Amino acid sequence: MAALRAYLERSASLFGRNAQKVARMELHPETGPQTIFSFTSTHQPVDQPHHFSTGSDAQLGGLTTADLKLIPSQPLAEPTASPQPSYSHMAFYGYMSTAVPPTHAGKIRTGFAGFRNTSRSTLFGQDTWDLDMATHLRIVVAYRGWEGWRNRWVVNIGVDDRPRTDIFQHRLELPPSPLSTSSTQPLDPLTPPLPHFTTLHLPLSSFVLIKKGHVSPSPVAMSRSQIRTVGFALLGRDRDDVASPVPAATGKKGIADVTIGGWGRGTVDEAEGDPELKAMLEEDRILGPDANAGSSMSGKPQPGGGYHRKGVAKPAPVAAAPSSATPLAGAGEEATVGEVKEGYYELCIKSVEAVKWDPELDEVESIA
Repeated sequence: MAALRAYLERSASLFGRNAQKVARMELHPETGPQTIFSFTSTHQPVDQPHHFSTGSDAQLGGLTTADLKLIPSQPLAEPTASPQPSYSHMAFYGYMSTAVPPTHAGKIRTGFAGFRNTSRSTLFGQDTWDLDMATHLRIVVAYRGWEGWRNRWVVNIGVDDRPRTDIFQHRLELPPSPLSTSSTQPLDPLTPPLPHFTTLHLPLSSFVLIKKGHVSPSPVAMSRSQIRTVGFALLGRDRDDVASPVPAATGKKGIADVTIGGWGRGTVDEAEGDPELKAMLEEDRILGPDANAGSSMSGKPQPGGGYHRKGVAKPAPVAAAPSSATPLAGAGEEATVGEVKEGYYELCIKSVEAVKWDPELDEVESIA
């Protein structure tokens, strides 16, 4: 009954919005900021966790956990003047492990977790976002947890006019933070302190197409008129792993036709000179959006990304986190890609908006 009521409410809402546009004779898409998600009480209405689907490698037999929770602006123990809860942000959190249980050895790839909004079907078809007039996704975000996971996040977009196994993806580079540490121990997302948020702008033109876990062999522009899903994923494998160079196989085509620009990086030359990234592009497979866990993307973080960061006041360098891995190499040997990495992660999000933005005209913005 609840599902039917939600279905009818979405249908009525879509009909009402379209009727208002007709009444106002709006012939063009929205030009102002368009809210995709809001998880803070200062930007109503607040999206609830049940509006989203979560997933992790546990669905395949792995050990990673994943959950969503709205975080109050004040600790639960403190009295509030208002009977209505006031929320600071949404936390996507859990404990990621790249370990493969013995019963699944050689059968699955582990080390991923993610969430996205559920499909919003109505009497009139899918309710989608029209972002034709937007240039960027503006994301107010922070991170708590093991430093080893901080730079392994991506944003996934599902488009209604493409197969559901296809997604468009962009790296989410989170700045260092005092709450991003070498400790792998789990935290309680309801326990202070609240993180310091920063605003990131991701160019919609820089999202790259991922088809069934592989980078599309040819550049494909993302259609912005029918955005079906937006989600975030943590990809724990391959990036920053220590791998020995792998010689190219004679006569093998390779990936000379792959473009990596959608990640805000360079051209295919970067992959040809990076055996680890090249191997990932050719071999890695992680679930698509129908599995609620995003897709596969790797590569070593480099300066000069393809999107713009605001509100980051040159934080003090964070020392490299010691690996929490259980190495498979022998005593005294350097652990390579066979090592197991694990630790707590907590992605904190206040809002996601589609905006028309020019970095040359905007001022630096910092959000407490």
